Amino acid sequence: MAAVRYARREENFGAVAGAALLLVAIGTLTYTLGNGWNLIDGFYFAVSTLTTTSVADPELVLVDGWLKLFSAFYILVGLGILVELIRRLGYAFIVIQREAREDPSAG
Repeated sequence: MAAVRYARREENFGAVAGAALLLVAIGTLTYTLGNGWNLIDGFYFAVSTLTTTSVADPELVLVDGWLKLFSAFYILVGLGILVELIRRLGYAFIVIQREAREDPSAG
């Protein structure tokens, strides 16, 4: 949590985090409404797609061409946003660890 608190002070972190949350919400709604799935399945598919992990549920399959096209662009845009979010959080984590080593009484 300290890394998140530190990263929040960084310029534009809120915009990047907001974009990531919006991206997950857009994917969740698109997959839910486009496939007639429930929100949990839509969310699961959206997050699995963005993180490029495989979807373990064999019933969650895209059949419509427009959803496959959406998914391709969703991955391309989403990976960039998620990598930037993770980069900022990783940097914050490293700074906090460095500060803790330099000043053990601050922890």
